Amino acid sequence: MEEVVEGYFLKFKNSIWAVKGCYHPDGYAVAIPRLVNGVKIKTLSLALDLAREKFGELFKYVKEIGFEVPLIPLNESEILSPFRVEIFDPIIVKFRNFFNNEIGVTGSYLYSGKGEDIDFLSFKSQHYLILRKLRLKGVTKPLIEVKESEVETLDYHDFKLLKSRRILEGLFENKEYTFKIVECENFGEVKEIRDFKGYVKIKKLIKPFSLPVKYLAVDESGNDYILTSFRIRFTEIPLDTILYINGKVLLRNNFKDIDLDIAKTVKLKIPK
Repeated sequence: MEEVVEGYFLKFKNSIWAVKGCYHPDGYAVAIPRLVNGVKIKTLSLALDLAREKFGELFKYVKEIGFEVPLIPLNESEILSPFRVEIFDPIIVKFRNFFNNEIGVTGSYLYSGKGEDIDFLSFKSQHYLILRKLRLKGVTKPLIEVKESEVETLDYHDFKLLKSRRILEGLFENKEYTFKIVECENFGEVKEIRDFKGYVKIKKLIKPFSLPVKYLAVDESGNDYILTSFRIRFTEIPLDTILYINGKVLLRNNFKDIDLDIAKTVKLKIPK
């Protein structure tokens, strides 16, 4: 059976599910609902609330994640692969040619064949260099507008500022695109979870543009943490950015993991 990771989708129980993260127990995929009864769920929090309400029996504790998540049985699902879908939209064809057609198409184009914007999936970090060249040449342009419905965890100003600076998102021939680069790694098991509320400063960009992103950060007492995320909104955060985080620390075997994806609040002070 084809391995599924972040960027893949599933058809399960007449709904479309987005596969999340890199760790998936044998025979299952960790996923959240994206399209239910024709209605698109746009935020992570709403998707989890809906999953808990309508598909509560799917939730199981996974020690590699640290909390209960929906587990979708793959033998009861149809796997939608970004690398197997045929898309003939000329803008998508042209964009993929910049990457020797080594990138997949995910998001709404994958599960419905159309969309307001385009989501791409790559497993190669060197594709970021191509994105950078395209931006420098003016082939792609930065995003200067955001939709209120997109804003989650971050406040509107921080969300908009990061989005406008990000190379992984932009405009290509007046079409919005998002480019996910996934490079999976094993984080190990979660031994304990503690609350975290305070300020940290990013001291090293370990893996700032491929998912899961990783930043080395230090708090006001000099304690080190690794900030992690599988969401594009937390990619490309600059060095020396100060973050106020109200969330959780996942104590793993080898590091203290502040998972930005499950934080209640993240506020940024970005260096000029």
